[in-house]
Amino acid sequence: MQRTLSLVVLAVGVVLVAACAPRVGPQNGVTGTVVLPSMERCLHAGFGATLAFDGDRLSWTCESPVGVTRGLLGEPNVSGVDVAWRLVAAERGTGGAFVIAADDTVRGRAVQLRLTSGETCLFAGTGATMAFDGERVNYTCPGDVVLVGDLIGDADGLVAVRGTLRTNGGVTRLVDPRPVRVSSVTLE
Repeated sequence: MQRTLSLVVLAVGVVLVAACAPRVGPQNGVTGTVVLPSMERCLHAGFGATLAFDGDRLSWTCESPVGVTRGLLGEPNVSGVDVAWRLVAAERGTGGAFVIAADDTVRGRAVQLRLTSGETCLFAGTGATMAFDGERVNYTCPGDVVLVGDLIGDADGLVAVRGTLRTNGGVTRLVDPRPVRVSSVTLE
């Protein structure tokens, strides 16, 4: 009996550890803060129970007037460095269930990114810039760090490709490009 109970406790412990294990790779973390062009801040709602509409989670809740639940619904739609999210306001409908009271799309260019690796990166503009393997340098970060190519949207927010510039003998190349999670984004 003692041995059986120990195995059950061990099995439950393994399941709990697996359920609480951090995500790896670019999924490590989430885009925790989204600042909309209106300067309204939206914060990640976590991974627990939340409102959902049409199969999409209300994953970011936004600052709003008292009594109004506003948030970003589903994954961001990304085109290059331009981001669009479905912004909804929810209210209690007849019978107490939440319904969408207002539905809009908020669009903006991602002009400032804070990465889970710690850097804050700024949009490099729309003019000429360097490119590596056909991927444009879209953001400059402190030191020799840059972000190349298009942003990537997923259920946890945004991912960017981070690399380091190295110059040797007058030739500049991109070293160690890899995906990194955007922890905070400001849209303009």
